[in-house]
Amino acid sequence: MLETEEKKIYLFMDKEENALRISEFISKSLGDCLEEGELQELEKWLTEDERHRELFALWSSTELMERKAEVYERLDYMRAWEKFRKVRQDKLSARRRRIKITWMKYAAMFIVPLGIAVALLSKEDIKEEKTEEPITVKAGKSQAVLVLSSGERQVLDWGERSIEDGGMKISADSGRISYDGKSLSGAGVQDAFHMLEVPRGGEYFMTLEDGTKVWLNAATRLKYPVVFASGIRKVILEGEAYFEVARDISRPFVVETVQAKVSVLGTSFDVCAYAEEGKTWTTLEEGVVEVESMDKGEKVRMVPGEQVCLTGGKGMEKYKVETALFTAWRSGRLVFKDMRLEDLMRNLARWYDVKVEFYREEAKDIVFTGDVKKYEDLNEVLEIIELTSDVHFTIEGQSIIVH
Repeated sequence: MLETEEKKIYLFMDKEENALRISEFISKSLGDCLEEGELQELEKWLTEDERHRELFALWSSTELMERKAEVYERLDYMRAWEKFRKVRQDKLSARRRRIKITWMKYAAMFIVPLGIAVALLSKEDIKEEKTEEPITVKAGKSQAVLVLSSGERQVLDWGERSIEDGGMKISADSGRISYDGKSLSGAGVQDAFHMLEVPRGGEYFMTLEDGTKVWLNAATRLKYPVVFASGIRKVILEGEAYFEVARDISRPFVVETVQAKVSVLGTSFDVCAYAEEGKTWTTLEEGVVEVESMDKGEKVRMVPGEQVCLTGGKGMEKYKVETALFTAWRSGRLVFKDMRLEDLMRNLARWYDVKVEFYREEAKDIVFTGDVKKYEDLNEVLEIIELTSDVHFTIEGQSIIVH
């Protein structure tokens, strides 16, 4: 979200065409690039309302420009911002120097978010500003519930604990759980199944009995046997998980979802199968996997750098992809490339455990590219999207309104 002093003017949206025109004049004024007629129109707008003058002073401040520079620097694709900062430094050291062409090339990046600010001020029935502190939505954390074979539920977090079930010793500590295959006793464990449930706003890491490592994303369930028998090693997934499968030639590893079955021997891959998506994605980083659709029995073999998307009733499609875009979540990053805002907000909603409402339907199709830290407050992530897209966000409790 935008900084606190800016939020007080973001209340309602109206008169968008005039707002963008005024915002362009303000941007031009930063580089002394206004024509005579434009200057007169801007001055007229400034005399109409004290809030207009307040907004102009805010967006003309060096402090705000520097804060926005810090945000843009966090986006790899905004390399041009470095040039903008240099122009700004030159302007501060020689205030009267005219830098029309160069300045406007980069100051234009401010026109859209500034236009939203101007538009929100234009509403005649604008409410008095509130002095309350802005709502902060914290990032998700390591948390899960382990459902034992008896149905007993064990809440897991960063605390240390030891659990026994049917002769198997399970240890949980620091956001991870592991099964000690050497601690088996009794026949009952051979038939025991566990389920690890990660809620919205959570994540968890686990090591299965065979040594396979699994990273579970928010709103995910994984059902698995306490001990893998001979034949195949099968787990059932709802949601998203990244697997590093321990190699075992005699026992293939199978990840089964509602739509697909992914079979491997030893490899690293991501499976995303959220029910609300209506699709299953398999993204391969290392090794070889085979994806089979559950309804038609269609099979596709994959090699590293490929992704298979299975849509119910439509079959499978295979693509070459940048795998980091789909696996960076397990290493603390949120990476998006040309992603529709509706899809992006669905991902954020699961991680931050919020609801998202769109005020404008057309905003769903705005595309966004960015790379941000996964553990930042949601406010910080939304601010980046605001500064690089034609949208504005309002936080109301655990709901995000997209304007």
